Amino acid sequence: MIRPMTAADRPAVRSLQRHLSYADTKLIDAALRGPFRGYVAQDATIDDSVIGYAIAFPSEPLTVSELVVAASHRRSGYGRALIEHVASAADSTAVDVLTPADHTGAIRFYTRIGFERDRHIPDFYADGTDALRLVRRE
Repeated sequence: MIRPMTAADRPAVRSLQRHLSYADTKLIDAALRGPFRGYVAQDATIDDSVIGYAIAFPSEPLTVSELVVAASHRRSGYGRALIEHVASAADSTAVDVLTPADHTGAIRFYTRIGFERDRHIPDFYADGTDALRLVRRE
């Protein structure tokens, strides 16, 4: 199940953010208060625990700022479901995402669900890591 993020989800989302080397804890507050939008994925078979989240900025194109699914639930459709939900809720003509250029797993995931490489951005992250921008037309 995908639903809007609530303040009660903050601890679970913070815990999931640890999977990202570039996570921004301020995004959680921005998703709860605006202007960002946050959604969580729950697993009904495991007491409705939060097992993933997406935070997006409602712009044109819609920008997915963070997307994480717990390692134990990857390859089960939750990441795709979060992206689909975020995209449909925003009614945007395109969705874009930035990911570290060397993160082959993320790049493979996004291309598998219809994203295409748009551009390489050198030194994007604070540690000097390059980013790759991927875009999906809706």
